Amino acid sequence: MKPIRLYLVTLLLTLTGRAAMAQTETPVTLRGQVTSFDGKLVLYPATIRNKNTGARVFSDQGGYYRISARQGDEIVVSFIGYVSDSVKVINLAGTQVANIRLNARERFLPQVEVSGKWNAYQLDSLARYEEFKPFLEAKEQTLVNTEKRSQGGFGLVFSPFTRGSREQKDLRKFKKLYEENERQQFMDYRYSKSFVSTVTGLKGDSLMRFTQAYTPSYEMLRTINQEDLIMWISVRAKQWRQNPAVRIKEND
Repeated sequence: MKPIRLYLVTLLLTLTGRAAMAQTETPVTLRGQVTSFDGKLVLYPATIRNKNTGARVFSDQGGYYRISARQGDEIVVSFIGYVSDSVKVINLAGTQVANIRLNARERFLPQVEVSGKWNAYQLDSLARYEEFKPFLEAKEQTLVNTEKRSQGGFGLVFSPFTRGSREQKDLRKFKKLYEENERQQFMDYRYSKSFVSTVTGLKGDSLMRFTQAYTPSYEMLRTINQEDLIMWISVRAKQWRQNPAVRIKEND
């Protein structure tokens, strides 16, 4: 009797294990909408990434997304300039709805060196790159695909449909948005309100109106040294106090 009983126990455990495995492997569709925390701003293209499988998608122009997952997977939702959030897949199968509300990220770009090697902007930039790395390193489709060979032997295949796909459009939109944000973050760092206030002594509305009248271009902030930037600000602050209507050109 013991061998029979042992066989039945083993069979029961095997069947239970297979059932559990089948449940775990059942696909789940996670879908929802990504907006700002107050729900007033649709976030497009937000990035949605499955940490367990590496699958990734963008939200569409309405902020809606859909991604394949399995029970227990963690889905990370991010948008440039906002604090990321994550969702745990709890369904065994079918569809799970998760509407995501993201908080705007506070700007932390003090005009100080954080360490001997990296400043605050560089540390923030590195962190942003790591966060969006899977999307930033995704290759964009070109109009001409050289990986495929045509029968004529020229080795060029024109693929406007692939390049014009929604996924490729979202990818190009995301990379452009990321680049614009990096430029703005650098400008906010080098020409921060606290730095301009220290140089000019301006505060409140006066500081705001001065920076609206005088903000160096990104290209200038990339090349000018700190002493020259302080002089640039000082000259314009003096003129602005005398007559706010008069403008000095950027290169004067």
